[in-house]
Amino acid sequence: MSLRRTRPRTPQGRNGSPPAATTAGFKVFVAIMAASLVGAVPLAVETLRAEPGVVWQAVFWTVFVAAANLLRIPMLPRSGVDVSLGAPVAIAGAVLLPPFVAALVGFLGFTNQREFKERPSSWMILYNRAQVGLSLGITALVVSFVQSWFATPVLSLAGGVVAGTITYNSVNTALVALALALLRRLTPSDAARDAASPFPRFFTNFAVASLLSALIVLAYEQVGVLAVLLLSVPLWLGYDALRAARESEDRAEELADRVRELETLNELSRQLLTARTPDEVIREASAGLNHALATDSIEVRRDGNVAEHLDVLKIPECEPAAIGIPHDLSEKSTAMVEAAAGLAGLSLQRLELEEELAEMEKARRRLSEQILEEGQSERSRIALSIHDEVLPYLAAAEMQADNVRTILETPDPQRAAELVDATGSAVRSGITQLREVLEVLRKQVLTPGDLRPSMERLLKELELGEGVTTRLDAPDPLPPLPLAVEILALETVRGCLANIARHAQAEHATIRIDADADRIIVDVLDDGVGFAPEDVDDARHGLQLMTQRVELARGRFDVSSAPGRGTHVRLEVPL
Repeated sequence: MSLRRTRPRTPQGRNGSPPAATTAGFKVFVAIMAASLVGAVPLAVETLRAEPGVVWQAVFWTVFVAAANLLRIPMLPRSGVDVSLGAPVAIAGAVLLPPFVAALVGFLGFTNQREFKERPSSWMILYNRAQVGLSLGITALVVSFVQSWFATPVLSLAGGVVAGTITYNSVNTALVALALALLRRLTPSDAARDAASPFPRFFTNFAVASLLSALIVLAYEQVGVLAVLLLSVPLWLGYDALRAARESEDRAEELADRVRELETLNELSRQLLTARTPDEVIREASAGLNHALATDSIEVRRDGNVAEHLDVLKIPECEPAAIGIPHDLSEKSTAMVEAAAGLAGLSLQRLELEEELAEMEKARRRLSEQILEEGQSERSRIALSIHDEVLPYLAAAEMQADNVRTILETPDPQRAAELVDATGSAVRSGITQLREVLEVLRKQVLTPGDLRPSMERLLKELELGEGVTTRLDAPDPLPPLPLAVEILALETVRGCLANIARHAQAEHATIRIDADADRIIVDVLDDGVGFAPEDVDDARHGLQLMTQRVELARGRFDVSSAPGRGTHVRLEVPL
C-alpha cells in the first residue's frame, strides 16, 4: 500500500489562512522514518558481508519488488491509497530474507509509475519508500520469530506467510493513517477509517496476499528464480483483472456517495426554499447539515460569530453570515458544507430581495395614499374657492336680475339700464373667477404618459411670468412610468420652479430627466442667488414636504446650493 498526495482540504483558520503545521508535521514524521532506516543500513551491510549468498538474493528481490510495484491498483482513490502486486512480492521477500536486508530491499526496490509521470514531491517519494522499508523490516522480524515456533517446513512456511501478511498490512495501514492525519488534519479514528479497507474487502485482500505470497515462496524455494518469473505472468494478469474490478467497485461506491450527497442537498434546498425568514434559513441550514453529517458540532450564524474552536466558512454574498466546521471534517463533508453554504446564501438573498420588494410596494402604497389625500385636500380647497369667490358674484347677479324685473314694472328706463349693467358686471366677474379656478384645477390633473409635456408647460409659464430663460433636457418620449411616480416628479418640479420664481432671481433654469427601467432621475438647476440649505427656516415647509414625498417612494432628494452659486435639486426614485 502506498500514498499519493491528492489535493487536501485546506480549512481556514479564524483569520482565513490555512494551518501551517500540517506539512511541517508530515516532514518531521518522514524524517523520523528515514532516520530509522539509516540506522538499519550498517546491520544490513554486516549481514550481507557475513552471508555472500544473500547478496544476489537481495539484488533479485530488489528488482522483483520494483517490477511488481509498477502494477498499481487504486484501492482507495478518493483517499489517494493504492495497492499493487508489490505487496505479495514484498511479503514473500520478508519471509525469505533477513530482517535488516528486507528493510533495505523495501526502501530501494519500491518504485512505481507515479514517480515518473505524476512527479510527486521529494518528501512524498521518501515517505513511500521509507514506509515500505520499515514495513518489510518489521515484517521480517515478526516472521523469523514466528517461524521459530514450528518444527516442520510446511507449518513454518504457512505460519510465516500468515504472520507476515498480518504484520505487513497492519504496519502499512498504521503508517498510511498517520500520514493522512498529518496531511489532512484528521482525527486518528477518521485517518484509520480512510486508510483501512472495510471488513469484507480487508478479508479478501488478506486472503489474496497470503495465497500469492505462499505461492511465490514455494516457487522460489522449490524451483528457483525462473519459476518465480514464470509464475509472475499469470499473477500479473490476475491482478490486472482485480484492478479493473476494484476500480469499477470504487466508481460505483463514489457514484452512490454522490447520489446520497445530491439527495441531501436537494432536501436541504427544498427546506430553504420554503423558509420565510432569515432566522428560519439559518435554523434549517444548521439542522440539515448536522443531520446529514451525523454530528452536532456544525454552527451556522447570521452574525458570523461561530465558536473559536471551529474553522470559518463564509456564506457567499451574505457576509458576515458564516458556517463553523470542525478542524477534522473530511474533504467530502467539507464539499457538502460548501454547497449548502451556497444554497443558504441564495435563500438569504431571495428573502432580502423579497423584503426590499415588499418595502417598495408599501412605499408606493403610502405615496399613492398621500397623493390621494393631497388630491382630496386640493379638491376641497377648490370647492371652497368656488363657494367663496364665484358664488357671491352669481348670487349678486341673481339679486340684480330680480331688481331689474321690479324696475321694469315702473317707467324708469335709466334705473333699469343701471341694474342691467350691474348684473352683467357681476356675471362677467363670476365667469372670470370660475375660469381661474378651472385653470388651477386643470394644472393639477396629469394624464398618464404626459409628464414631458407637463414639464414643458411649467417651464413656459416660468419663462412668460418671470422672464427666465428655460431648457428641458429629456428623452422624447420618456419610457413608461408609473402614474404615482409621474405625479411625484411633476409636483416636485412644480415646487422647485415656484421657489425659483419667488426667491432665486435667476436668469436661466434647466430641467434634466434621465429614466430607464430601474429608476428616474430629475435635476432642476438655476443660476440664481442661491442659499445655504442648512440655514433654511424649519417654518418653511416647501423643501421639507418635497423630501417627505420622495422618501415615501424610497427615493432620494438632494439640494445643493450656496450663496451666489445657484441651486441644484436632484430627485431620484426607483421604479
